[in-house]
Amino acid sequence: MLSAATLSDPRRVGTDFEFSVSGASNAVYAIEASWDLQNWTRAATNRELGEVRMISMPAGVQEEFYRVRLLQRLFTGAMAVREAIQFKGSGVRVDSFDSGDPLASTDGQYDPAKARDHGDIMTNSGLTNSLLIGNAKVSGMLHLAPGGSPVLGPGASVGSSLWVSSGQFGIEPGHLVEGTSRVFPDAEVPTGHVYVTPGPGTVNGTNYQYVLSNGHYTLPELRYSTVVTGRATLYVSGSAEQYTIVILREASLDLYVGGAVAAINFYRVVNESRNAAAFAYYGLPGNTDVSVQGTDFFTGTIYAPAANLRFGGGGNDEIDFTGAVVGRNIIVNGKMGMHYDERLGVAGPEL
Repeated sequence: MLSAATLSDPRRVGTDFEFSVSGASNAVYAIEASWDLQNWTRAATNRELGEVRMISMPAGVQEEFYRVRLLQRLFTGAMAVREAIQFKGSGVRVDSFDSGDPLASTDGQYDPAKARDHGDIMTNSGLTNSLLIGNAKVSGMLHLAPGGSPVLGPGASVGSSLWVSSGQFGIEPGHLVEGTSRVFPDAEVPTGHVYVTPGPGTVNGTNYQYVLSNGHYTLPELRYSTVVTGRATLYVSGSAEQYTIVILREASLDLYVGGAVAAINFYRVVNESRNAAAFAYYGLPGNTDVSVQGTDFFTGTIYAPAANLRFGGGGNDEIDFTGAVVGRNIIVNGKMGMHYDERLGVAGPEL
């Protein structure tokens, strides 16, 4: 586990403010600023390799406080929660692949013949019922806080690909880890940008209520139809329920939702590239209830650490959910295949 970093040697150099960051080599740190020690915004991101780095930034007009925080990849496993995961379905399968490795994917897509066993499931809770696995087949590891223990049904199997595929039951030795260093901080709307209201338009012969190109956008609630043609960020301050989103092949969308209730329907979110990094859902602290439904495949990521996430069963397709998910609690009903893209743990978003 990486040790905490410290700030030292503050000094004013001309119109700039400089100080040193001492931490771990190869770690990524966020420098955050505040004027009241309550509200913090990211002032800089440092990706240097050394244990000691020099930070220089323009000095603010008013006096500010600074702190340093280690940035971590958001998705280092298939599913993660602050509290509990419950698999109620009879056909839950969890495994992994690597969209950047041709030996672990086909044309960057999940291929069951090349599936791997890094579909880890983790919780920060040490309660007995924090991982109710049911009869799921999990090709990966279980991570719990100290004192926690999973509850498995008679048909459950957790372990390596060989363990699961050979019909073994229970947890393979070495695949239950007690103690996790992961924390799941609240999602935050990116600052330092001008957010505008999107307008309607026609793309490839189809009319849309909202067209998002490169830029930052905002809406009071998300409804109707949206097409994404560039690299877009959309902040929705209210609910996001009755909507359709089409993300063109070379486009991407970071969707931030602040309202209490949201829904993600497999057939209403069309990610043409089928790259999990192209659609990222971020539930802000007020986003507490997210329903994920559909009878088709879904490709993307969900980071909603304050939300109770409810998954309906998938369809008959081999691919149901490709990407990764983080929530406060997760309940899965019915059949669901969860395929973690390991590339997210290498080059995915950080917070």
